[in-house]
This record gives sequence, structure tokens and C-alpha cells, in this order.
Amino acid sequence: MSLARQRFREVLTRLDCTLAANIFDPLSARIAHMLGYEVCFLSGSVHKVANLAVPDIVLVNMSDLVDVCRRITRIADVSLMHDGEDGFGNAVNVVRSVKELEAAGVSAIEIEDAIPPSRFNQPDPGLYSQAEQVGKLEAAVAAREDPMTVIVARTTALAQFPLDEALERIKAYSQTGVEAIRLAGLKTREQLEAVHGATHLPLTVLSPPDGMLEDRDFLAANGVSILMAGNPAFGMAIQAIYDSLKHLKDGGSVDDLTPREANAELLRQVNRTDEFIQLQEQYLRE
Repeated sequence: MSLARQRFREVLTRLDCTLAANIFDPLSARIAHMLGYEVCFLSGSVHKVANLAVPDIVLVNMSDLVDVCRRITRIADVSLMHDGEDGFGNAVNVVRSVKELEAAGVSAIEIEDAIPPSRFNQPDPGLYSQAEQVGKLEAAVAAREDPMTVIVARTTALAQFPLDEALERIKAYSQTGVEAIRLAGLKTREQLEAVHGATHLPLTVLSPPDGMLEDRDFLAANGVSILMAGNPAFGMAIQAIYDSLKHLKDGGSVDDLTPREANAELLRQVNRTDEFIQLQEQYLRE
């Protein structure tokens, strides 16, 4: 039994709201682990940029995501929840995606109902039909080999439909065997209260509006177990890399950058120097 998956399930059952670390690669996951985050979330948009340097369109495949997840779970003892896109195809594709991602060590797999855009910067193609998405979620649940793996139904229905239609979708998804609902496109407190009344499942949200990000008590009271606060670490990392390389390209001194660099002790912790020294001492023979 995966301890990481067990810990993720414990987070879902708490009465409070847990802040997840939005990470984008093994390095950021390692730092989140050092800081004591229990849950890491890998979103589709940032992992595409961080690992392939492409925008958030269909230029990645399931194998790309599996590779990133495997490298993260090997290096950081955290419960990893990730954006599994639409499962990379129909319900049969979802079965394979779940098996591969589960084998990569993830704790929770999101399957969303938004149809991937076929072209960049084009109108939103909308959502899969409710019937098709229900079938995909049922397939995802059945595909698990470890019953501790959590399948999360991600929906953008609140941003696409009137509230009553969105709630009908959420109710239908809640009956598929999934164990959490991810709300994308949440706009108001009233919507969250309505969703909480429509499903018995714990909720997860990303960057909620209307001052809810700081109101953890309200979120917890309305069923939100996991909160994601956007991707500031990712944006800051990109800016730092750009600024430092541009500074050097423009003729700036390396010494000017030193005060802004991680110190030797932090680097030593991040790259696990002491752990590898211990391995050397234990197993290397002259």
C-alpha cells in the first residue's frame, strides 16, 4: 500500500482545508517536500512549459506526463495530484492513462470534462457530453490497480452552464465512483455553497475568487479539502532565470547576482548531498 496515497486520503477526510504546493518538476517538488507540504499539484499548463517549453495546447501526450510524474515521485516523498487532462482520449484511452500514471506513483488523477482545443487561441470547444464523461470517469475508477489511488472528476461546468445544469453534472459525476470533485471556473461563494449541497464528495479548487483564497474557514465549511493557490513559484522561477541570463548577456557581473542566489546550505539540502555521502560511506568499498 502506498503511504503517499494513504496520506492523500487522510487529507481528503479532514475537516480543514489543506494548501497544496503547485509544483512543476522534480526540483520544485523536492523543495515543497523540504518545506513540509503534504500534497503537491502538477497542473497541465506549467508542466508543459517547464518540461517541454510549449504552451498549454495539445502538444504533449500521456507518456510525457507519465515521465514527469515518475521523476517527481522518485525524488520527493509527497502525495502527488496531477492534471490528467481529458485522459488523453476516449474512455478506452482513459483506462491506459490511469494504469500508466498510477504505475508512476501518483496519488490522485484528475480527469476533466473540457474538450482539448484543436488549435491555439481558438474558441473554447466546450465540454464532453455528460454521458460520455460519466463513462470516462467510470472507466478511470475501474482501471485502478491500487484501490488507494484517488480519481478526481474535474469539471468546468460552472463556467459553461447555468448553475442548475452544472449541478446536475456534478451530481452525475459523484455517482461514478470518483472520490473528489475538482472545480474549475468557480466564480462566487454562492456557487461553492450550491456545489457543496449537491455532492457528498470532498472538493478541490484552484485560485478561488471573491476573497475565498484567504477565507480557509469558509472553504472548509463548504467541503473544500485541498486548495491550490495558483503557480507563483513557476512564474518567479521563469523570471529569475530570464533576469540572470539577461544580466550576464548584457555584460553584467556574476558577483552582482550572488546575493540573490541560493546559499550553499540550501543547495546542499535540495540536492541531498548528505544523503549521498551516507550512501557512499555505507556501500562503497576500496
